[in-house]
Amino acid sequence: MDFHLIIISVIEGLTEFLPISSTGHLIIAGHLMQVDLADPYIKFYLLFIQLGALLAGVVLFSKRILTDKKTFINVLVSFIPTAILGFVLYKLFKHLLEGNMILLASMLILGGVIFMYLEQVFMKKHALKSGEFGKEDISIKDAVVIGVAQAAAMVPGVSRSGATIIAGILRGIKKASIIEYTFLLALPTLGAAVLYDIYKSKDVFAQIGSYQDLIMGFTVAFVVGVATLRILKKYLPKISLTHFGWYRIALGIIVILIFVI
Repeated sequence: MDFHLIIISVIEGLTEFLPISSTGHLIIAGHLMQVDLADPYIKFYLLFIQLGALLAGVVLFSKRILTDKKTFINVLVSFIPTAILGFVLYKLFKHLLEGNMILLASMLILGGVIFMYLEQVFMKKHALKSGEFGKEDISIKDAVVIGVAQAAAMVPGVSRSGATIIAGILRGIKKASIIEYTFLLALPTLGAAVLYDIYKSKDVFAQIGSYQDLIMGFTVAFVVGVATLRILKKYLPKISLTHFGWYRIALGIIVILIFVI
């Protein structure tokens, strides 16, 4: 198996659930390792390993969705506007925005600035008398807003989890609660999007002679995804969004230096 593809699978498992844009990381990694991300097989490979990362989320979080009626309804409500907007706008955004490095860098930097504002200004300004920010419960209205915001992840660099975290905090939801909800919401959202893309790429799949690379990449993304999610579940709510903000800004600058200047 190509060592570069293994590295890409590791990156997918590490970044898929973080609010730092897995797309941006894969584009940079592909460029540095001279992997042609426009190649039809590589595109299919990236979709297939996303399923591996998604399976990690299913293993760790599906029980929560299936056994908690309120969570199940909220996730369904959030998924509906994302699915509708995604179906209507997917082709337009895919053709107009794919490969736009200036847009990718801009969204990474903008998201970083918003994260820093939320942590340093908004959450402190709206903290409760106890000194903590936000409510734990997510209402139906909150779920709708989060679902609409999640659709913005069609724009490269926005980050699905980043969009939902921002929307949740602006709705006054506690950071730990919206981060956990983001993980749960990833299951139907990523599942539907990836399976649809794989279906659209079925001709490429039919022409593949050996599935060894796909199986290995899927497995690596799954194992790394499980390890990453276990760590995130424990520590991410305690991590300042400012750290992710600075990271996104730095990554956006790197994209500009590599692809634009």
